[in-house]
Amino acid sequence: MTISLIDAIKLITISTVSFISIVLVLRASGKRTLSKMNAFDFIVTVALGSVLATTIVNYKDSFWNGILTFIMLVTLQHVATWLSIRFKSVGSMIKSEPTLLYYADTFQEKAMRRERVDRSELKQAIRKSGYVSFDKISAIILESDGTLTVMSSSDKRELDKKDFIFINKK
Repeated sequence: MTISLIDAIKLITISTVSFISIVLVLRASGKRTLSKMNAFDFIVTVALGSVLATTIVNYKDSFWNGILTFIMLVTLQHVATWLSIRFKSVGSMIKSEPTLLYYADTFQEKAMRRERVDRSELKQAIRKSGYVSFDKISAIILESDGTLTVMSSSDKRELDKKDFIFINKK
């Protein structure tokens, strides 16, 4: 397949204009648009990448559609997060709560099954945190962004179960 000089120049121009447009939209929308805050933000980020790729590859048919779609995705994300901050019901629909998976030498088996996390993944998380066993671990939490937070029992104060207000809400 060959590409003419005119088509190459068009592709370079469209790619550059698309890139500049997207950067401007992202800068105007704030940091959250590309953050790893929760599953909703992740889905929007993947969709933005897909729109950008489609806009550049199929520029003859979709340049303005791509730019408009990009602006709409960012706007809808902004509206959804604004609503989720102001209305708890919207927030609970969009965001997930952190889940306690290990606490005080006890694996929270029910929560682990619900979140589809097994003991080997918890062991991996404690190794990444610099521990070799659960002996010095007070708690392990599956955060709403999908990361595992390991809390050591050598913290300045002893953790209490009430520190985890989200325990077994579901």
